[in-house]
Amino acid sequence: LDPYILSLHILVERLFMEVQSHETGGTIVAESRNTYLDTQLDLAWQEIMTKGTGFVSAAEIRSRVRDLAIRPKSDNIPGLQLSDLVLSPIGRHYLGKPSHEDFRIIQKKFRKGPQGKIDGYGQVILPKQ
Repeated sequence: LDPYILSLHILVERLFMEVQSHETGGTIVAESRNTYLDTQLDLAWQEIMTKGTGFVSAAEIRSRVRDLAIRPKSDNIPGLQLSDLVLSPIGRHYLGKPSHEDFRIIQKKFRKGPQGKIDGYGQVILPKQ
């Protein structure tokens, strides 16, 4: 799979896991890149909504994940700006660049599994070693 499409699968699974115990669901908002890539993302979304992912069925996803919205950067969406701020320190850390206090603060917020593990819950690093 294309890394961007694979990331969508992982994001859908993580969103589902996070909201499955709540009455409401969630919407995924992606930043538009260009017409071709946006179309590819939308096709991948439709496939997920039809076939599910490797870990969550399509019916389960549809029960909690409402929509995929692809919005242009010019919409200046606060959530997308926040994701940019959060992803930079994470990327620096995993690329082996010097980590700053911002990464340590963000890492404390990662989703954890039943035993407190973040790998596979709040953090998925690909390709796997």
